[in-house]
Amino acid sequence: MGFRGLELAVCSVLAIFAATAFAADTQYVSQKGSWILNKAETKVPAGGFVPVDTPTVVTLDDGKALKFVVYVMTSTGLQPSITYEGAYDGKPYAYGQDATRSFMHVSANSFRADTKANDGASSSEVVTFSAGNTKMRAEGKYMDAKGKTYDYVEVWDKLQ
Repeated sequence: MGFRGLELAVCSVLAIFAATAFAADTQYVSQKGSWILNKAETKVPAGGFVPVDTPTVVTLDDGKALKFVVYVMTSTGLQPSITYEGAYDGKPYAYGQDATRSFMHVSANSFRADTKANDGASSSEVVTFSAGNTKMRAEGKYMDAKGKTYDYVEVWDKLQ
């Protein structure tokens, strides 16, 4: 191997090491806390899905594992409806009783979430946190069970 080949090999090894070190040291913005839909900033087309306008409470987000509960309003008050317990590894985990959801980091302040329902509906979105971690903005595509797609934006405000 000549000098140029050795130089390229060393650069490749250093690039891999730097990428691995960055991934290990990255401090991801945490979703932990309570979130509520900002109806004024959310844009979901008619005929698409109806956004959840009740709190989502994230009890664990350490950059690797993720646990949260989506609540619904019933005649007796707020009740847990959908639970999620998974990881930021791109693998699907149960999302309630009739869907799966996967999460993967895109950057230190954003992640990708993909949802697949048993009826064939699905969504794919990229969620980005604002400076100060006071808002989450989800931009995505939703496909209903009949195959019709909708672009949407959901904005969530942090309650605590």
